[in-house]
Amino acid sequence: MMACGTLDMGFEIYECPNCHRHHIICYTCKSRFCPSCGSKATRARAFFIARSTLDVNHRHMVFTIDERLREFFWIHPEWLHFLFEAAREAIFYTFDKSKGSSNQLRKKKRRKRKKKSTITPGFIITLHTYGRDLKWNPHVHVLCTEGGMNQDSVYTALEYINYASLRKSFMKQLLDKMRDALSDNPKKLKSFKRLINVLYQDDTNGFYVHAPPRDMKASGKDQVVKYMIRYAGKPAMAQSRIISYNKNCKTIRYFYQDHKTEERIEVEESIFNFIWKLLRHIPPPQFKMVRYYGIYATCDHKLKKAVKLRLLKQNSYKPDLNRPKHYRLALIDTFGVDPLLCTCGHYMVFVDSYVPPRFRAGGEPP
Repeated sequence: MMACGTLDMGFEIYECPNCHRHHIICYTCKSRFCPSCGSKATRARAFFIARSTLDVNHRHMVFTIDERLREFFWIHPEWLHFLFEAAREAIFYTFDKSKGSSNQLRKKKRRKRKKKSTITPGFIITLHTYGRDLKWNPHVHVLCTEGGMNQDSVYTALEYINYASLRKSFMKQLLDKMRDALSDNPKKLKSFKRLINVLYQDDTNGFYVHAPPRDMKASGKDQVVKYMIRYAGKPAMAQSRIISYNKNCKTIRYFYQDHKTEERIEVEESIFNFIWKLLRHIPPPQFKMVRYYGIYATCDHKLKKAVKLRLLKQNSYKPDLNRPKHYRLALIDTFGVDPLLCTCGHYMVFVDSYVPPRFRAGGEPP
């Protein structure tokens, strides 16, 4: 990441056929940890995901946990799966209890009162393990359709989502999974059960679930693109938050906005402590930070065919500036400068390229 965009990563050489002026374009690291490459990859991913989602209203939710539980996920990183599973079960449970606003669904309920009619939503869950101050704070962001498909493969919008049910069911599902994971250790299990009793007494309304009103500026697929760019694949800290770096003292100064007071807080600390704060938020190998459920699930389910038919019938998505662009087009749209246009008016052509041995497919030559 430190060598991203420099000659150490390799480069391509372009030359003007008229005046023989040359231009060098350096390769990038393509790492999720890199603020520049990670942001570019997220934009490309958001565009392609939006093509596979329904053009309906979505709701953004944030599922958080009690501060006393954060340490358990630091000691047992494999438990981070429980956050996905608990949020999934809470959403399915809440939507099963909700009532749709479709007249067709109401008529069906009158005809078949004994048979419970449920709807299946589509939602995308993204895990974040950090807060604004870079502390260990595991929580999940969810982008969920404000409705779902019923048993007849008809999409039904919801008039109301019971967030009290979301909070309490999320808390119960998560605590139950954590308790079951400690079943092999009686001593820790007994201590954790005491903590569960305290949590139920303190958090009588369940864990906090934030579901702000929908942004009226974005709807449908634009909501999906906006969500993916902002939350999926987002680095723990943006490079723009770094104020200064003291090379002699080996300290760094950065700021963050306090979540409660919205006050700007500046922090100055050792670069080694700063790097450690960043590195601890890198997920384990092959750990999926973004997952899809319900009608958005990639695996086979009974409504997958109906979702594909609906995607074919609805208007094709016309992306805006969020659509991924080639390096050259991105510079033209952003800065109005064509990197391959020579000052003499001719376009440069490719001449040669160099890739360092450590980045080649076969590794370093013998």
